[in-house]
Amino acid sequence: MRVKFGEGTKDVPLSEVTAANYIVPQGEENTYHVIQDMVRYDQRTGKKLSIARIQKYGAKEFRDINRILRQQGYELTILYDPTEYLRKQQEAAEERKALTETKRRELEAKKREAEKAALKAEILKELKESGIIPSEDKKPATEPKKTDNKPKGKK
Repeated sequence: MRVKFGEGTKDVPLSEVTAANYIVPQGEENTYHVIQDMVRYDQRTGKKLSIARIQKYGAKEFRDINRILRQQGYELTILYDPTEYLRKQQEAAEERKALTETKRRELEAKKREAEKAALKAEILKELKESGIIPSEDKKPATEPKKTDNKPKGKK
């Protein structure tokens, strides 16, 4: 089993693997990694007969099976607990959801503004066609007279 050793890694027997030196394989960060052993010894010699194994459980599954395995006599050593990793994943998912929700609201607001502008343009067009509002391309029929604002009678 390959474990952390100082700055590098080295191969050690499973009996020397601990949570501190265990290297979690990439892609398996969302599962519990457990050394599982039902300890048995030879009654005459005292030699250990059982063989420990590394077992991997999903987070929900391990919460359910942990107590049951201990009741059956298994000795469990948790090498990796994915609780922190899963919490970070959940936070990231919530953040992405919040961002997409914000973007969706912004897009809806822009869509409403565009609809308002189109409706306004349509109403103005109808008002100009009916003559209620003079259009900019038509000039009034009579030009206003230019008047001097000078008082009459005085020069």
